[in-house]
Amino acid sequence: KPFWHPFKLAIATAPVLAASGEVFVTQPVVQIQDATGRTVVTDDTTRVTFAIDSDNGGTLGGITTARASKGVARFTDLTLTGSLDERYVLKANAAIHRSRAAEVKTAALLLGLPVLSVNFPSVAEGDTGETTHLVFKVTLSAASKSEVRVNYADTEAGTAARGTDYTVIEGDTLTFEAVETEQNITAQIK
Repeated sequence: KPFWHPFKLAIATAPVLAASGEVFVTQPVVQIQDATGRTVVTDDTTRVTFAIDSDNGGTLGGITTARASKGVARFTDLTLTGSLDERYVLKANAAIHRSRAAEVKTAALLLGLPVLSVNFPSVAEGDTGETTHLVFKVTLSAASKSEVRVNYADTEAGTAARGTDYTVIEGDTLTFEAVETEQNITAQIK
């Protein structure tokens, strides 16, 4: 019966991207279907490959080819490194029945927001009357093509006394210029 032969690809589970370079939150699943849209459960040989189909750069990582099992190709570790300001379209393609090419594209995808991280340095407070500086390094996991602003404030946690042991860091904003991923916040320790 000709309708049982692989005829087309269909995305059963759409990918959900994470931050740039991170493993997708949801990995794609592709079905090999016959002409009527049924999964060809006898197909254990078709190899499905994902690639970026948009012209805006980016790098697809992880294992980009998966072999079908019972007509379904599952991906487990795809990543995409790119810009937050771009939309990416991914394309799955395969050579199916009698080497006929088949492909299917995802909807336009956006990378997840970058992760903000802060180191937590320490310094011994000596009550000597001398001033030293404590530098907090703030890092974005991915660069943006546009400016990113981050508000920060002193939370008054810990054993140091505000005003006596350190200068208050309060209600300020860090500005990451386009493509910048690192900033510093400096506290004055008394």
